Amino acid sequence: MTTRMLSPLEKTCLRWISRGRTVVEIALLEGKSIGDIETYLQSAIVALDAKSIADALQKMNLSD
Repeated sequence: MTTRMLSPLEKTCLRWISRGRTVVEIALLEGKSIGDIETYLQSAIVALDAKSIADALQKMNLSD
């Protein structure tokens, strides 16, 4: 499987999640819809070949 680089918004969403923000809060902070944020997070999971958001955070060295 070919991996790809994360987009700036995918990275930003993962950083917000790592800081304890919810999808709703991230949507408000970034001026996007909740659906957009969910799409960015799901896309980041796929790009990182992760099984979950927690796994994606660990792969990005953003976990606690």
